[in-house]
Amino acid sequence: MNIVKHPYLLFAIMFVTIIVAQTPFLESLPYASPDFQQYPIRHHTDHNHPTQTTNGVNARFDGRIFNNNIVAFNCPAGISCYDGHAGNDYHMPLNTPILAAADGYVIWSSFSPGADPCPGGIAPNGDTGIIIIYHYNDYFTCYLHLNPPLNVIVGETVAVGDTIGFNGMTGCASSPHLHFEVRKENYFFDQQLPWVVDPYGWWGDYTDPIISLRGFENEWLWKSNWIVDDGDVSFQRFYGPNWSYQNIGYNDDSWTVPISNDEENSAHYAIWVPELADSGEFNIDVFLPDVPDLATAAQYEIIIKDTAGINTKSTIIVDQTSNPNNFITIATVSLRTGSNCAIILRDVVDSTSSGSFVAFDAIRFVNNQQVGISNENDPVITPSDIIVHPSYPNPFNANTTIHYQTQQKRKIDISIFDISGKHVNTLVNEFKESGKHAVTWGGSNNNNQTVPSGVYYCIVTSNGYRYAQKIILLK
Repeated sequence: MNIVKHPYLLFAIMFVTIIVAQTPFLESLPYASPDFQQYPIRHHTDHNHPTQTTNGVNARFDGRIFNNNIVAFNCPAGISCYDGHAGNDYHMPLNTPILAAADGYVIWSSFSPGADPCPGGIAPNGDTGIIIIYHYNDYFTCYLHLNPPLNVIVGETVAVGDTIGFNGMTGCASSPHLHFEVRKENYFFDQQLPWVVDPYGWWGDYTDPIISLRGFENEWLWKSNWIVDDGDVSFQRFYGPNWSYQNIGYNDDSWTVPISNDEENSAHYAIWVPELADSGEFNIDVFLPDVPDLATAAQYEIIIKDTAGINTKSTIIVDQTSNPNNFITIATVSLRTGSNCAIILRDVVDSTSSGSFVAFDAIRFVNNQQVGISNENDPVITPSDIIVHPSYPNPFNANTTIHYQTQQKRKIDISIFDISGKHVNTLVNEFKESGKHAVTWGGSNNNNQTVPSGVYYCIVTSNGYRYAQKIILLK
């Protein structure tokens, strides 16, 4: 592990060979989001033999290994939970709507016997409410512990974001939660030799133990783009008791946790993974919310996976008080299209740090070799099924309108930035049906305050693609 202690020092990682991997396809978290945007994962996939036959070892997606306190339902949630677990558990209130994570075809929808015996020796709460969806690409998503009624039937086609059922605690569950599991090549529940893969990938510095089961590699399967905010599917928090939601930061939200000096028992951590559409030299920028008493030496781990599936990690020390309410560049990396790159941040800070909290907010990958600004009057096609037209009028005084159209349902983000790169306003951040759409900007920020005259950028992003155009506000 390499550690860089200067907060603005840039480092370069040489080009890596493209790794042939599954294209990310999961577009929605598998539940209706709460007001604070995201439930954390409390019990993670055990990469070390995730079967009903426990082996006394628990390995997380980040490569951390635990041998103590790993017995189901008595382990420290979000840390070592739990030996043999084959999915990720999101704890949430009863009857929270459960959503299809991607388009697919329902192949299982029933109340069925669960594991035998239940992990931890608990008694089952009757049969388990289970829905399994096939996604046309060798992958199946499984949704367990659902309450009646199940909202879909076998043979039904579902779209991403459809409500398929409701959260419960049926089967092997001691509290309300959703067990979300991804299986590859087979939907079947095999207690001894499972078909499981972890959709959050593998970011450890040794060979992923799950490969020894059926030869499957764990890959990041969530759709993303060049900027990843704390509410996106390409950002994931893991459970800790002291998360605090802040109405400050990029898109007016962020998270904070108290600092820790105990690396072995770190209870709060999160991961961001971008989906990069182009090769190039990328600045990695992090947004620093204007939150009091932040750490002056937070540790951002940058992990890059090569063609052999080997991860290289560098740790960058960042002063989170250095430039409030702005993006700062913490590193520069050279990547090719399809490279796997992740950022992990924990509550653990460098020994030189002052301040009481670590902040978790947006991260973006800016391609230095792609200006991305259009001065043409013709429409610009971003992926092949999205057309974005230049805003009109431009320059403008009262308001300007951006017209765009999609050939299929897509998650669209349209945001305004000032010339320094500071986020000004989010105009669209939702799934849009196929067809023609338009959005108008009247020269205000997210707080509905009028911004000054000047040059701004309208950035349209969807599924790893970006279109940017310069717009001029004249008052």
